[in-house]
Amino acid sequence: MSPEIGTLVRESGDDVEPNIPYEIVNVEMVTTDVAMYQGIRVELLDAKVHAGAVMLWRRPITGTGSKLGVFIELLGSNTDEWLNKWIIFKEWEAKKRSVELTAAPVERATKATTAKGIAKAVKEAEEE
Repeated sequence: MSPEIGTLVRESGDDVEPNIPYEIVNVEMVTTDVAMYQGIRVELLDAKVHAGAVMLWRRPITGTGSKLGVFIELLGSNTDEWLNKWIIFKEWEAKKRSVELTAAPVERATKATTAKGIAKAVKEAEEE
């Protein structure tokens, strides 16, 4: 008998919801094990500290409607400058991608450096 592999199947593999503000908390370059594809993994947190992530596949030239193209058009090509920016995925479907910058829903959350710190800032803001 074969063991359960525990892999989820998704259309894009991205884990974000539309119309929810997310803060970019980590950006890392990755290379896949199987085909050695190069990508950029963008990790996100919303104000309620729910994690999300998107994978942007690297290529020498990309279109403005591709995942990578949308991020570059909005945030520039230096991924260090993406950190701590708040964004909203307006549309995130194949051939239909739209992301916008937004203000932090909880001002103090952007000063936190960990998910625990963000959760504390959100809780404090809700109590005010």
